Amino acid sequence: MARKKRHGSAAYTVILVIYILVLIIAACFGLTKVWSYAEEYEAARPELTMDAYIDNLSRNLWDDSMAATIASMPHEVQTDEECQEIVQSMLTEEMSYARLPGTTEGSDTISYNLLCGGHIFGKATVSRDHSKEKEVEFGMLPWIVTGEEFDFNGLYSSVQITVPASYTVKLNDVTLGEEYIIESGIPYDVLADYYDEYPNLPTKVTYRFDDVFGHLEPVVYDEEGNETVIDDTKDDSQYIRDCDPATMARLQEFANNFSETYLAYSSGVYDPMYAYSKVMPYILIGGDLDSRLKRAMDGYGWAHTTSYRLDSATLNSAIEIGDGFYIIDVTAVTTTTYPNKGDNGVVTSENGMRLIVQDTAGEIRAVAVERYMTSDN
Repeated sequence: MARKKRHGSAAYTVILVIYILVLIIAACFGLTKVWSYAEEYEAARPELTMDAYIDNLSRNLWDDSMAATIASMPHEVQTDEECQEIVQSMLTEEMSYARLPGTTEGSDTISYNLLCGGHIFGKATVSRDHSKEKEVEFGMLPWIVTGEEFDFNGLYSSVQITVPASYTVKLNDVTLGEEYIIESGIPYDVLADYYDEYPNLPTKVTYRFDDVFGHLEPVVYDEEGNETVIDDTKDDSQYIRDCDPATMARLQEFANNFSETYLAYSSGVYDPMYAYSKVMPYILIGGDLDSRLKRAMDGYGWAHTTSYRLDSATLNSAIEIGDGFYIIDVTAVTTTTYPNKGDNGVVTSENGMRLIVQDTAGEIRAVAVERYMTSDN
């Protein structure tokens, strides 16, 4: 009986070893299948083919024919050498691709835009390689490049800038002519309310230049040839030059006289006819302001003011708008006494006024006035 037990144990061991070997062989066969599937799946990804294509393209696209192509394209403000250097740098450092929309899942053909720094310069098409049908085990075909097109116009960038019409714009030291103006007669934002009445006010133009390889910064010069940096955070008052010192002195004197008489008239402290006679030398007779003052006389006759004083008048700015006209901004501080009002009836006011004035034969007259701010203390 002991001998039989040993024989049975040996047989069991042999069977167990055979079973384990079968499992190992099956596992190895299964792993081989898994690896084969993974390799075939990876080769069937179109992005893998495009990655290799782009890598090869970035290293081999540039040659003498490519240089000749770039040289034949318009580039009026850049030399052949500048363009070739810029494009060569772009093609070697910034090349990528993006699938064109419209490709359905399972399609045998996919097209991609070829990109350089975000600019489209061509198209490549990949297709499933049906010549490999007998070589694939799981039916997943690899991809090959079956077509390519190039259009280097997509490497162009544009330069666009809006400046006063009297200014000059240069690109790469080349002056842009009128043929590059795409919009003219653009109003200054700070003068927008005055163009209907004063058509000779300065305006702006927009230049656009499209045939630039890479990036160029426009250089701007004012009407006197001085290089100017435009601040996009500021309004168009940055383009308006201050009047000469002599003119500013005359306008300041006018601001004093006008503020004294006009605000006295508005306070109602004097008889309306007397107050009008005081302000009359500083307004354009028959003009809009003159008519408004005459219409207001009855109302000011009912005013209850016991005293008035001009404390100061400051000329904040003056804009020459042509034909002897100026737009001036004035801040005037006044002290007025009213009966039966708190603090002994004394009120100090800060008055903001924007005036259009005309200088004729050395005489300055107010044509219109806008009271844009009054604060009392």
